[in-house]
Amino acid sequence: MKRVDLVYETLREWERNRKRWVSAEELACALGLDRANVSRDLNRLWREGKVQKQTGRPVRFALACGPKAMTRLDRLAKQQPSLAAAVEQGKAAVLYPPKGLPMLIVGETGTGKSMFAELLHEFAVAAGRFPPGAPFVTFNCADYTNNPQLLLGQLFGIRKGAYTGANEQKGLIEKADGGILFLDEVHRLPAEGQEMLFTFIDRGIYRRLGETDVERTANVLLICATTEDPESNLLKTFRRRIPMHILLPPLEKRTLDERFRLVMQFFQEEAVRLGKEIDVSANAMRAFLFYPCPNNVGQLKADVQLVCAKAYADYVTGKKQAVRIHRADLPFQVQSGLLLEKKHPQAASYSLPRRWYAFPPHGGEADVESGPAAESESVYGAIERKYGELKERGIAGDELDLLLEMDIKHYFSQYMKGVDRRIRDRRDLEKMVAPDVLELTEAMVVYAEKKLGRRLAEKVMYALAMHIQTAINRLRAGTIVSHPKLNEVRAAYKQEFAVALDCLQLMEERTNIDFPIDEAGFLTMFFAFHEEQAEEREERVAIVVVMHGNGVASAMADVVNQLLAAACVHAVDMPLDADPKRIYEQVKAVLQPVASKKGALLLVDMGSLVSFSNFLEKELAVPVRVISAASTPHVLEAARKAMLGYALQEIYEEVKAAAPFYIRGPLWEEEAAEQDMLAIVTACFTGKGSALALKHILETYLQLDERMWRIIPIQMADAEEARQTLSNVAKHFRIVCIVSHLCLDERIPHFSLEDVLSLRAMKEIQALADVEEIHMHMARELTNHLRHLAPARAIPAIRAALAAIGRELGLEADGRDLVGLVFHLCCLLDRLLSGERTSGDRGAAKACGHEDEDGALYRAVKEGLFPLEQQYGVCIDEDELCHIVHFFRSLQGKRDG
Repeated sequence: MKRVDLVYETLREWERNRKRWVSAEELACALGLDRANVSRDLNRLWREGKVQKQTGRPVRFALACGPKAMTRLDRLAKQQPSLAAAVEQGKAAVLYPPKGLPMLIVGETGTGKSMFAELLHEFAVAAGRFPPGAPFVTFNCADYTNNPQLLLGQLFGIRKGAYTGANEQKGLIEKADGGILFLDEVHRLPAEGQEMLFTFIDRGIYRRLGETDVERTANVLLICATTEDPESNLLKTFRRRIPMHILLPPLEKRTLDERFRLVMQFFQEEAVRLGKEIDVSANAMRAFLFYPCPNNVGQLKADVQLVCAKAYADYVTGKKQAVRIHRADLPFQVQSGLLLEKKHPQAASYSLPRRWYAFPPHGGEADVESGPAAESESVYGAIERKYGELKERGIAGDELDLLLEMDIKHYFSQYMKGVDRRIRDRRDLEKMVAPDVLELTEAMVVYAEKKLGRRLAEKVMYALAMHIQTAINRLRAGTIVSHPKLNEVRAAYKQEFAVALDCLQLMEERTNIDFPIDEAGFLTMFFAFHEEQAEEREERVAIVVVMHGNGVASAMADVVNQLLAAACVHAVDMPLDADPKRIYEQVKAVLQPVASKKGALLLVDMGSLVSFSNFLEKELAVPVRVISAASTPHVLEAARKAMLGYALQEIYEEVKAAAPFYIRGPLWEEEAAEQDMLAIVTACFTGKGSALALKHILETYLQLDERMWRIIPIQMADAEEARQTLSNVAKHFRIVCIVSHLCLDERIPHFSLEDVLSLRAMKEIQALADVEEIHMHMARELTNHLRHLAPARAIPAIRAALAAIGRELGLEADGRDLVGLVFHLCCLLDRLLSGERTSGDRGAAKACGHEDEDGALYRAVKEGLFPLEQQYGVCIDEDELCHIVHFFRSLQGKRDG
């Protein structure tokens, strides 16, 4: 039984014994398991809706009330609709009073009969039909088909001396008492064995082989499975005693969506098993969708495993830089799926929405990747995808025609713009298109210009060449080329359509390929394209510069706009005495008319400006990124890439990489799942043994509360892999510091191996650990006292704000110095959220000192607390601000003294 299942079943058992609410620590102690693992399992069950959570310290859990949570059997029915009827039959048989109905599962080899039986057992336990830990015993009757005596002995047991040399032996029925006995290949059970099962099915009694005077009893639900026709391979009397026959359809009888989900599932399982991301091209995915699979789901899974093993071997031996699977990497029988695709009745209306599928090693949902081998989406793909989306939404008739017509024009325009960005001259085109295709395209353009009496734009020739190359590739792969609005195009562009028909004949002569008339509809769209269509406003990432000081941002924006000869950069100046709230509203006002769904990039210098992105995203409903410590070259690079049509994330990553002083906020600022455990990570290139040795040293010399801490050793092949591992660890733990050769994350304190081995770093690590424990205890205590604030989430945000103020002032405050202020701000925010007035000293503002010098201290505090005000929708008044100013002034005095 899996650990998470053990935790869940223990909760069920305790609830039956009237112990409802329990903590992770209580469960961990009772089961002898690690508390962190139990806590993680409880939170997973909570996310799945199987348990409920009670706030407070410690957090307590209980079984969920209301409808029962979805089991794996229910999920199977949801993901594989063709199995829905089988699932309902199985559930009905399990729940049938008083002891359930015997079942016979019928299906070809590889349809998943054994897995289905296991899911029925899991459902029976979840439904309370069997107690937790009820046995599930499997037996393949084919293993003993040539030895009927031994087969019956295995099934019913053997009496000592039943035959020469026979020892006493329990049978499978006895072992399955209180659970399920699954008999696979039951048609191999001899007639004598089937007859011996009659009495057991009818009355629940049986005898061991060789017994005549002893009757034994057992409470067993019998599930049988066969690949053969029950009518001709099982005794009629045996069939009559198994009333529930469940048919599992073969793979070829299931829908493409079901097969697609299976392929996705199997690739994801292999990615987790290998511990590496697996990238699969769309063509490879399509091959797996359509190739013949005579051994059904079992063969499909085996073929996926074989392909992954080959790709992983190429990665390990250095032939490939990643575990990446192309069409050419597939065995021939799998590749044949691309040739058989056009024969599939659902193929014409089924298109994959992605060009690459990336399966992460940590599980979860597969993602898209536009890797180096990924081709840009063609007009075909865009139209097919949109057609599928509209049909899925139930749109049909005139409405479907109208929407599709609008989208065809839109996608064609976007396709032309995309080609214009990717291809600057003929040399670029020659890298993407075969020479004979380029020659054919040029001949078609010359002919079309002569017939139409006008010049075609150069970009039309480029785009047409790429389109023809795609058309040839699709037809050679057996993919249908269809235009859903062919008649409308013919009527709207009669002259261009006539030219397209002539060009279609030329294409067939040059390539020896039969093109469908639908292709003339696509060619017509190219010939009907006019230059003014390219002048339509294209959505771009909005670039906004926000800087402290009078006119600094405006001057920077002016320089970039002049250099690029375009008004593409917007500016907001922030005077030193400006209220951050007012500047935020200005930035929002600037973005509202210019920000598109492609998003916006803010280039800022420092302070509260860094925190604007989260609030802007929520209010404007567009993605926003921020680059801090930006200079004119960074603004220039961002604007140039935005004009070229780059996506927001691409601009952000490239500009960020160009900023040597790019500042990232502390790890606590990132929104994450609630973390109730702390961690120190030890990382080594030389192997996990070294990391384990470092762990042992830290455990020996540090005083840590074992209920709160874990020291986690990791092995890394390179820095990038280590950062990925850290990211996974950070999902479950708050990482306090890292011991490693390299600084793997500038947001987290780093200690070198030498300082740890020499014990020089122990005092500082212990101080960090003490501060984290104090804040952890504070969060737990405040949970029971604060009415409107969640301390576990608020404390990291408060610490991040105070750390930002300290950086702005050049102060490195000891963590203990800030504990009292963190506590004060938690209580203050809770009072403000309740609507109470704060109890500040009304004379504090006068003595605050924001007239001193240029008020830098006051402004730093005011801007630093702005993210908290925005996050919680409150306003911290002048008196409270001044109390915090006095605190930081005292820290300055300590530093200067």
